[in-house]
Amino acid sequence: MIMKKSFFVLFLLLGAAISMQAQKVEAAPAAPGVTGVNDVEVRKATEALASKYQLNADQAKQMYTVQLRKAKNLAQIESLKSSDPALYLAKVQNVQKSTLSGIRKILNNKEQVELYHKTQGEIRVARNKMQKEMAAKKASQQEINAALIGIYAE
Repeated sequence: MIMKKSFFVLFLLLGAAISMQAQKVEAAPAAPGVTGVNDVEVRKATEALASKYQLNADQAKQMYTVQLRKAKNLAQIESLKSSDPALYLAKVQNVQKSTLSGIRKILNNKEQVELYHKTQGEIRVARNKMQKEMAAKKASQQEINAALIGIYAE
């Protein structure tokens, strides 16, 4: 009898702990007060991608997390823009790659994945065109890199 009560109490505690953890996860995306992060812009980006890829509610929540992380990362490196432009560009490129990886992990049906690949193909073509144009104008490598980083769709 005591053993049954112990298991019952254990399950109640476990259920309460899981419930509390789920509340923390749901509360986490709302990031008011994070320096340099505009929650309105994060939400707009999330809504645009949710619409573009026709995301379900769970996917949209995950997309918000990806976009919030992107905004936080970009805010953290903003000071490098003027102090160390080359490092800034390298870090922006890493943020973009990380964001794309996060987005790709969210997409789980054939149509979403095909649209993602189509978009990435279009970006590659646009970057290739821009690189050729700037090289023809004898632009510096840093100028080329800055222009290529600017061609980004997600």
